[in-house]
Amino acid sequence: MIAAANAQFPDHVKVLDVELNKPQTVKGDLAEGRFVDLRFGLRGSVNCFTENQKRYFSGHHRLIAFEVPANTKVLVEMTTNSDMSLYGYMIDAKRYDVPPYLENVSKSGCSSSAKGKGETERIMMKAGSTKTHVVVAVTGLDENSTGEFTLKVTARQ
Repeated sequence: MIAAANAQFPDHVKVLDVELNKPQTVKGDLAEGRFVDLRFGLRGSVNCFTENQKRYFSGHHRLIAFEVPANTKVLVEMTTNSDMSLYGYMIDAKRYDVPPYLENVSKSGCSSSAKGKGETERIMMKAGSTKTHVVVAVTGLDENSTGEFTLKVTARQ
């Protein structure tokens, strides 16, 4: 299931094999990411953040992707001691769109969290009636390009 997705997502995207009802923890570093043109997130068809919130998502973007079955709820929690934010979106499982080449997302939209340093960031999304790709991005605040983070991904139906 995920092996085919791994061949389709760009090399800089970390692809996970997420199982229902089995929380998975992933460690990473913003240094593994890259800067992204933020105009994609302001489009009405994506709507990840507003112009006033761009600074929270202006650093490196470390992208993580995985596939979930239809009607799955996904909770992503991030802990870090650095200045980082979190956003995620869902797209049809036949698509592999990643920022900045993201034109639109599922009906559930883009979910984001930008809290103070050291606070747990949380986003929740729900897949519709088809198999779905979930793409999550850990981003640096104010163009930050380094710092370790831990993500906990939980998928439930």
